[in-house]
Amino acid sequence: MGAIQHGRLTPHTRAGPWPAVFLPTICLLIAMVAGLWNAPTLLTDISQLVNLPTGKHVHNLSQRVDAAFPVPQKYQNETTTTTQQFMTALLNHQYATMWSMLHPQVQAVWPGEAAYITYWQTRFRDYTLQRFVLGKARWLQQWVNPETMIAYSQVLEVPISLLLAPGQAIQLQPLAPPEDLHPDQIFQNLPFILQQVATADKGKKSHWLVLDGGPADLEAPVLPPLQPVSTAVQVPILMYHHISDVVPPTQLGMSLTVTPTLFGQQLDYLQRRGYHTITFNRLFDALYYGGPLPQHPIILTFDDGYDDAFRYAFPMLKAHGFSGMFYIITGKVGWSAYLNWQQIRTMQAGGMQMGSHTVHHVDMGSLLLYSQDLAQQELQKSQAALQNHLGEVIQQFCYPSGEPFNHGSLAARQQIVALLAADGYVGATTDPGMSGTYQNSSEPFVLLRIRVDGRSDLKFFMESLPW
Repeated sequence: MGAIQHGRLTPHTRAGPWPAVFLPTICLLIAMVAGLWNAPTLLTDISQLVNLPTGKHVHNLSQRVDAAFPVPQKYQNETTTTTQQFMTALLNHQYATMWSMLHPQVQAVWPGEAAYITYWQTRFRDYTLQRFVLGKARWLQQWVNPETMIAYSQVLEVPISLLLAPGQAIQLQPLAPPEDLHPDQIFQNLPFILQQVATADKGKKSHWLVLDGGPADLEAPVLPPLQPVSTAVQVPILMYHHISDVVPPTQLGMSLTVTPTLFGQQLDYLQRRGYHTITFNRLFDALYYGGPLPQHPIILTFDDGYDDAFRYAFPMLKAHGFSGMFYIITGKVGWSAYLNWQQIRTMQAGGMQMGSHTVHHVDMGSLLLYSQDLAQQELQKSQAALQNHLGEVIQQFCYPSGEPFNHGSLAARQQIVALLAADGYVGATTDPGMSGTYQNSSEPFVLLRIRVDGRSDLKFFMESLPW
């Protein structure tokens, strides 16, 4: 028998009680081999999730280890029944039934049942809901609601695909967005999340409540109306780059870098003032369908996908109960000083959102003048990379350096908006220059932001906000 040293077997120099030492090791190795032999479900699930086709929408990729453990048949039956009841109520416009099945913490997002019903009467009014298809329930060790940042343990996810057909008005509109014409493509395998809740009455069994309604949820993909009602909502969108204690000595570097100390003070201030972070889906729910907004809604965005987002921004946001949108330059993922895909997936599982910031961070106004085809490739390939790696529909974009909205022509602006809409994006943020706190339904590709400058103090930050 040999001893393991630096990865090689070397002869023992003296005798010893080797059975007592090595038998447990041998047993452990046998157990590991047996575990791998009997774990095809785990390996299959992970491989399928990593290679999801474009358009799949799956949250919490990093928590999928639990998917290897089978859900008891009793739970499979109960969750299937609950999911079918909820989705059948959607198809039959029985919104009061849907409301009654929501978890109380999800109900609390809404002003009340009447607002919930009114929203769903509006949400799919230009579509015919035909049927739904359920996948197999699977465990999630943890799931974070991106609207509230509340984490739930040991929940079940049921993937749901909703089949819906656009109405005649959409079908006859040649310039209708692709997601409106083919909504089935983005309503595939949306995560329906349930939690088992014990009843106060000991004589009654526990039941399942809905945390995320999948296709029937505020976080479902956006289907922009052909002619949206003109609506403006006050939602400040803050723009960050680096959160780091390493501040470059140049003026540009200092302007783009907020120290963790100052960032923490800013988050403390937002928390004290009652600000609530929202997702872009929720912003568009409000703009297009009359969806609910909390008091003092705000969106925090972080451009470029630097790795200090994972080291500082992400844990500090979580500690304050805030979410954030991170715009990723997909061609730089994994580079030195940039996020890698595993970090991005971990942030996504923690309630953060991801958006496209092109492949190479190019000036889109200048690129349009050179080649429209290359410009569209920057939009399409970055979107496809995010969707393939994250398994989530990507509908939000950020203009690198704000172009062509800072210095480009009106024609260039119209052209880039047309390309974004044709590629399935529904919204885009600018880079001040243009600044403001009101977002308008008539200009979804010109969402205004407030730049947070690392050279400014907390007082300046406070004065830049509306509340």
